[in-house]
Amino acid sequence: MALKDIFSPLGGLEKMKITAFTDDTYETSKETFVVMYNPTAFSQEFKSKWIPEEGLTDGKQYQFRTLESDSVTFEFLFDATAASPPGKDVPGDINLNYLGSNKPNLDQISGNKVSAIDLINEDKHVDRAIRKFLDITQNIQSDTHKPNYLQINWGAFQFRGVLSGATVNYKLFNSAGLPIRATVSANFDQSVSRQEQAAEAGRTSPDLTHIRVVKAGDTLPIMCLRIYGSPEFYLKVAEVNKLRNFRKLEVGQEVFFPPIAKS
Repeated sequence: MALKDIFSPLGGLEKMKITAFTDDTYETSKETFVVMYNPTAFSQEFKSKWIPEEGLTDGKQYQFRTLESDSVTFEFLFDATAASPPGKDVPGDINLNYLGSNKPNLDQISGNKVSAIDLINEDKHVDRAIRKFLDITQNIQSDTHKPNYLQINWGAFQFRGVLSGATVNYKLFNSAGLPIRATVSANFDQSVSRQEQAAEAGRTSPDLTHIRVVKAGDTLPIMCLRIYGSPEFYLKVAEVNKLRNFRKLEVGQEVFFPPIAKS
């Protein structure tokens, strides 16, 4: 019985696409990997960090610290046996829209699209397709000296982050010893820029991270007064931003204001 994606009865869903970007601003894309089969299921984990504090008795009181990055896990099937046709799902266009809000995604998506189906049909095995998947998602890139940042688009689902780990399980082999069926279990951790974190927060609390753009007349003490309610933290902010001369800020310059613990 042929493997079918769970959305095939609805006329087919566009294939999941994993687009590689050079950094966490997700502005400069490199190439897009189109999976062979859409996953039939996936898991998503939401985490928060609580610190236990010992009390006077055996009980503990937990103090909230932060929300940690979300993570998602998918299992991808690579199959060259022709026993499981890919079904009605279609590759689709890689000019993606940001589906998480009403604002359009201004990312310039690269036109370089790599299809797992094309690689497997050409080779009659899954080895090169899996190596290409890992090259895009996990391998260190020569131009940035680190793995790519990734944007996953699948129907109404979008996720931005990095590959934290992948396990390849080879199932079948041809007479030459090359794999003709395999699964890849891949875990992705969310990664967003400081600017996006600050925009998501959208609040002025001094215990949140803020990114501010310097305007005419701004000084570091004045900016600290706006955010923290006091100018006294300007030396700490200068140290965090590695400012050699905090008295001379350039208009348009971005300054990172770290969380300040409440007294």
